[in-house]
Amino acid sequence: MTNSPELRKLERRSYGAAYADGVIDVFVGISTAWLGAVWLLWPDYLPGAAALVAVSISPMTVRRKRFVQARTGYVKFTEHRRRRERLVYTAAGVLFAGFMLMARPLGSLQSDDIDWAVGPDSLIAWLLALIAVVLGVIVGAKRTLAYATVLIATGAIFAMVEARFGWPLLASGVVFFLTGSVMTRRFLNRYPLTEAS
Repeated sequence: MTNSPELRKLERRSYGAAYADGVIDVFVGISTAWLGAVWLLWPDYLPGAAALVAVSISPMTVRRKRFVQARTGYVKFTEHRRRRERLVYTAAGVLFAGFMLMARPLGSLQSDDIDWAVGPDSLIAWLLALIAVVLGVIVGAKRTLAYATVLIATGAIFAMVEARFGWPLLASGVVFFLTGSVMTRRFLNRYPLTEAS
C-alpha cells in the first residue's frame, strides 16, 4: 500500500510543501551575507564567523521544525524519505566542512597571486556554487541549482569589476535572504497560526 504510485506522489508533494516555508533559505541568506560582510570588514575573524554559522545550524533546524509544525501539523514521512533527509543533512555538513577547509587558504591569496578573472573571492563563490549544485542533484531541488547560478554570476561580476573580497558572498546572501523572505511570507499566508497552536 505504501509503495503505490499515488501515495509516493502524494508524499513527494507533501515533502516539497514541507520545505517551501523559506526558513532555511533565509538562514542560508543571512549566513552567506554574514560571511561576506565579515570578510570585507574583519577578515581576521572569518574562521570565528564560519564557526558561528556551523553551531547555529542545529538550533535553526529545531526551531524551523516547530515553526512549520505549528502551522501544518505533524507529518511522519516514510523511512525511505527520512533516510534521504538524513543523507541530505549529512552531505550538507560534510560539504560545508570541506568548504571551510578550502576557503581559508583561498581567502589568504592575493589578487596578484592568480589571474584576475579567478580572484580568491570568486573562487570561494564558485566553490559554494559547486556545493549548491551537488546538494541540488542529491535533493533534486531546482531552487538550490538556481542559487548556484546566483553564486556563479556574482563571482563573475565582482571579478570583472575587481571588487574587494567578500562582495560575491554578501550580494548572493542578500538574494537568498530576499527569496526566503518571500517564501516565508507566502507560507504564513497559506498556513496561518491557528488558535489551537
